[in-house]
Parts: sequence; C-alpha cells; structure tokens
Amino acid sequence: MEDRYRARCRCAMCGKGLAGLIRDSAPAMVRSSATPDVRIRQFIEMSSVNKPGGNYVPVIIHDGIAYVSGQLPRRGEDLLYAGKVGANVDIAAAQEAAALCADLCIAAINHAAGGEDRIVQVLQLVGYIASAPGFTQQSQVMNGASDRLIERLGDRGRHTRTSVGVAELPRGAPVELSMIAAVRS
Repeated sequence: MEDRYRARCRCAMCGKGLAGLIRDSAPAMVRSSATPDVRIRQFIEMSSVNKPGGNYVPVIIHDGIAYVSGQLPRRGEDLLYAGKVGANVDIAAAQEAAALCADLCIAAINHAAGGEDRIVQVLQLVGYIASAPGFTQQSQVMNGASDRLIERLGDRGRHTRTSVGVAELPRGAPVELSMIAAVRS
C-alpha cells in the first residue's frame, strides 16, 4: 500500500488530525456483517475519500448526526462528469453522476464513523444540479442518488430531499450533493 495511505488521523473528532478525513489518509476498518465483496468495496471507498477543495472537512459528526460537505462527481482531483444538464449532459449521465456523489457521501461517513453499518438513517439529501436554461427535471437527476442510497442501505437510505437547479457548480460539475445522516458511535 502506498505511504500516503499510512498517514494517521489527527482530527478534532478523534484527536488524531485532519489527515484521517482526507483522501491521503489511512483507511478506517470496516466493522460489518456484510458479505466479503461488500466489505472489500467499503474498504476501497473508505480509503479514497476525496480531499476537500478548500478550508473545510468532508464530514463533521456531532451528537450522532453526520453532516457531509458537498461532494462532486470526482475521484481525487479528476472530475468524472462535467457540463450542464439539459445542454451537454443528458439525464442518464447526470443520474450516474448523482449516484457517484451519493457513493462519495457514504464513503465520507464510512471513513468518519467506521463503516457503513454505522449509518442509522440518511435524514436529508440536498442536490444542486447545474442546469441549462429551461431545464426543469432536477428531481429526475436526483433519483440517481436516491436510488443508489436505497440500493445500498435499504430503508436506512430513505430520506428527505431537495433538488435545486443552479447556473454553475465548482469545477464545472453537473451535480453536487450534501447529506445529513444519523450515525451510531
């Protein structure tokens, strides 16, 4: 394993530092009764939480509630989807981008809380969709994220949701998601 994954967390939440919350941190251990394939996927996801694009942390857990910063459809510094929905990004591609953002939100919580089994309930999902003029199907785009959460978490993935059309998003992304979830310590 690369040295960058051997760094130890020193954050205020666990007393070990911000490095534990970013992409270059050591992966958290998964404590789950999930199948080996699911545990491997969780381990890979937990070891690849994207580094924040500014002076903030990906997740704060306070009194059993995880607040996840906005996630773009990217891996590391590479934006995997770009453009405006309804112009140069179709609904199907935007749904894939939203599903990836949902996976990244789960990965961020996994890393901060210690595993997907720590998620008690997704409470709220907010999606921002970079929309071409006249595009009004933001809720259809967000179904990609909602479907992914329910696929992965079952009833624990059912949530309230807001879909917002915006003119632009950071880095030219078509979708950005933030999440609030109840977690078990």
